[in-house]
Amino acid sequence: MLKSELIAAAGGGKWFSDVSTGQEPAVRDVSGGFGVTVRIPVRTVTAAVGFDVGARRVGVFVGSGQTGHDNNFGGEAHTVVQAHDIHGGVHFHGPTRQVKPARQMPHTPKHYTNNERQLAELDKVLAHTGDDDGPKVAIVRGAPGSGRGTLAAYWVNRHSDDYPDGHFVVRLGAGRAGDALEDLLGAAGFGPDEIPKSLDGRSGLWRTWTDGKRVALVVDEALLPADVNALMPGKGCSVLLAVEAGRLADLQAQHSAKYVRLDPLSNASAKKLLSRLIGAERVEAHPAAADALVELCAGSAVALNVAGSVLVDREWTVDRLVRTLEKRGVLRELPLSAVFDVAYERLTPLAQQCYRLLGVHPGGGDVAVETIAVALGEPDVSDALSELLRALTVQESEEDRYLMTGLLRRHAEAKAAEDHETVLRAVLAYYRGRGLIAESLLLPDRGWVPEIWPKLALGQDDGTAEQARAWLDTERANLAAAVETAYRLGLHEFVCQLCFVLWPVHLKGGQAGEMAKVNGRGVEAARALGARLAEAVLGFQQGFAYRQLRDWDKASECFKVSELAARQSGSATAEATAVESLGLVRLDQGLRLEAVELLERNLTMAEVLGVDRRLALARFHLAKVVSPDRALPLLDQAAAELSAEPVNRLKIELWRGKKLVEAGKFDAAETKLTAAAVAAEAGGDHLERAGAIESLADLALARKDIPGAKALLTEALNVCRVRGFTGEAVDLEARLAAL
Repeated sequence: MLKSELIAAAGGGKWFSDVSTGQEPAVRDVSGGFGVTVRIPVRTVTAAVGFDVGARRVGVFVGSGQTGHDNNFGGEAHTVVQAHDIHGGVHFHGPTRQVKPARQMPHTPKHYTNNERQLAELDKVLAHTGDDDGPKVAIVRGAPGSGRGTLAAYWVNRHSDDYPDGHFVVRLGAGRAGDALEDLLGAAGFGPDEIPKSLDGRSGLWRTWTDGKRVALVVDEALLPADVNALMPGKGCSVLLAVEAGRLADLQAQHSAKYVRLDPLSNASAKKLLSRLIGAERVEAHPAAADALVELCAGSAVALNVAGSVLVDREWTVDRLVRTLEKRGVLRELPLSAVFDVAYERLTPLAQQCYRLLGVHPGGGDVAVETIAVALGEPDVSDALSELLRALTVQESEEDRYLMTGLLRRHAEAKAAEDHETVLRAVLAYYRGRGLIAESLLLPDRGWVPEIWPKLALGQDDGTAEQARAWLDTERANLAAAVETAYRLGLHEFVCQLCFVLWPVHLKGGQAGEMAKVNGRGVEAARALGARLAEAVLGFQQGFAYRQLRDWDKASECFKVSELAARQSGSATAEATAVESLGLVRLDQGLRLEAVELLERNLTMAEVLGVDRRLALARFHLAKVVSPDRALPLLDQAAAELSAEPVNRLKIELWRGKKLVEAGKFDAAETKLTAAAVAAEAGGDHLERAGAIESLADLALARKDIPGAKALLTEALNVCRVRGFTGEAVDLEARLAAL
């Protein structure tokens, strides 16, 4: 008997068709929500069934493919799967949260001018001739300040009704594709536990979700073709507009992308824009001065906008502004910064401070109002930031978060030359202080920070752990950039402490590359300080990152160095952690004898330390590598101590099932592993779920059930592919190929 499982994407429904030469589906009426499972027994050759899932229809055709059978599926369906034999499952995954389609495009300035030629080119490049001829890709090229991003956003806003499934904007930069995909999937409704950890896992889920949809995506600051590729929507009538910051020629070959060049504004267009900004009568009142101002701005839409805001806000004549600029030098030799200088000088002192801070803030992301206020020591900066908005020198990326980019950011950084380091230190102090409070709320028992810096006083915070988690998730990119900035400034203590701040968010997984880089800086900074305990802890944090990356050699080296630093520091706890971590890497590598030796040693050290939780974990880890007759009692002891920790309890039950298989107690093993798989699925612990299914495959092999083992390994592989566990997926593919 063949069996297939259809896991609906969302909502409930009823079968809408049943064309079968075999037994009818066992379930006809279906209710419930995401994750409902429909089992379809098929005893003869073919079966075709359909299912209404919310507003979508899903069809599954199962057949032998034998000659004489008509493999046609009638009716309507959004998703159809046709297969030969289905031993495992057919899974349709979607976000658990139902959200309104994203509308992230900024509003186009009301004075948007010209570029009709470029807009017409985009119309041509991005036009669809069928339902599955996309995604269409356009590369918007132009000089900084020419308004490339505004052109892309304007085009999407102009065609908003053509893309009902979402309008998305991401600022990419080098190596930020994984973070951008996390943002996109979050906006699509996927929760943190549903978003894969790896870049290719996230990319695959994004393509799957967008497949058949009509979405518009603007990728700003696009530097590398590979990063843009990772964000490419799935097949259908979607569009991607890449605002080029680096050479993206490879996209032409891969996706038939076309360039649309945004040239500097012509003098006529620039004058037209100026007229829209300040009124035609004011331009006509001083035509020579208007021509001189247009010449000065050199076709830069940004410079013209800033000049226009000065003229409107101060009610100056064009002639007066040009005369002010002339005092700074020969007009034709003035750089664009002269316009920005005038805009800057008309700001209030507090607004100037905010401007300078945004120019030097670590990284290229947006900045929270709270960050600006605390770093400047000001209780309220809202009016100052409103000034910057009116002056068109910043953007409000979302509520209470501000962004400065391009020419203006470079100008602001230059203005901060005198107090550059002072401002940066204030920003870093804010991130460190707020971050250490968040770390203590989320990991109250970890204890490394007060042990390493006993005199460090944490501020008071009445927030909750949930608020701390939200703050860390929001500020993660800024915190990682702050580590690099602090390292460059030689603020080694800040570097180390910021690494501890980032640990709760890195621990969740998904940023292994960033985690390795950040903690590498931390190890270097700790060495420079001579802080051996900090070096040890940051070393095994870095090793943990390399374990996620499945780089066993680098992970091993990190843990060995960490063990030495821990021993030199005199911390038996840190030394035990390094030994335990190295033992687990040896298990990853299949070096069982070395793993046993290290994990036995770890248990001995835990017994000396006498901390119940550490002792329980040491028993659990040792149970992984010893024989079942010793492992099962160790797991019982660990389970009793860790009964209040659901994830660790689940892991213990998974390993109990593995050891029962090893002991030949197949029925008991099946019960434990099946229960572990169900619990893992319910709790969203997908890696453990895949591990339980793989162990059930091991059980099938022990029972000489090769087809059953293949089906289970395929199911585990599907989980790993969908959830982004790339290394585990590679291992499962190898196992399947060997059967």
